[in-house]
Amino acid sequence: MAFEGFDEISQTIDRYLSAAGWEQTTRSRESNVPEFISNNGSMRTSIFQYIAERSLMLTLVDVENGGYRKFEVRYGDSIDSLLAILAVWQNHVSIENFNVMINEIAKEVPEILAEPLEGDEDTPWVRVVPRE
Repeated sequence: MAFEGFDEISQTIDRYLSAAGWEQTTRSRESNVPEFISNNGSMRTSIFQYIAERSLMLTLVDVENGGYRKFEVRYGDSIDSLLAILAVWQNHVSIENFNVMINEIAKEVPEILAEPLEGDEDTPWVRVVPRE
């Protein structure tokens, strides 16, 4: 079951990221659940909106070597701020600077969790604490 306000959030994500040049996935078009990808040649950034809560999965993939980082972004009422940060960074996020982008997001949203670098599937995700 979708959370209250899901349709409005979906429309906001669709409108904002489409205007910024992100590509909507086929699965997203068929299901009406926001999933978008941006590829700047160095980093492929993707987002997937969860249906049950105000959060999305943010995945950053290093195009050159295939390494990746995943984050669960619990944006609460900060969807516009989150989308603005993603749009600003889309053309220059890289393996060298993605932590700066993540820090900006952490300052704007209620909570962001990072998938652990090592461990099994039961290892809890780590809360990202914003740096000043």
